[in-house]
Amino acid sequence: MDRERLDLSALDPTRDTARWERLIGRINARASAELARRAAAQGAFAMVAIWARPALAAAAVLAAISAGMLVALERTAVPAAAIAGSVVEALEVPSPAAAWIDEDRAPTVDDLILILAADGGER
Repeated sequence: MDRERLDLSALDPTRDTARWERLIGRINARASAELARRAAAQGAFAMVAIWARPALAAAAVLAAISAGMLVALERTAVPAAAIAGSVVEALEVPSPAAAWIDEDRAPTVDDLILILAADGGER
């Protein structure tokens, strides 16, 4: 690799200001049609409004599908007690704790002592 600095002075736009101004003029002339089209185009609010109808249609379809799924799930619903029992069994909760979970109550001190005794007092 060469340790000498590259001479980039040829890229300096202030070196030949007349050439630079001509280049800017040509670019603006070529872009004027597109710039005029964009200036005449609708604003951001109009662009959002164009998408409002398809977005509302998609939302309606999703709402209909969701409502259908809720109705279908409601017909095949499993009782909450069966779900709670299966979760307690799946988590292998000790029987003293399963009792107060099934009864939906806070544990007492005696319940906590029973759980520690069933666990073998390890911890």
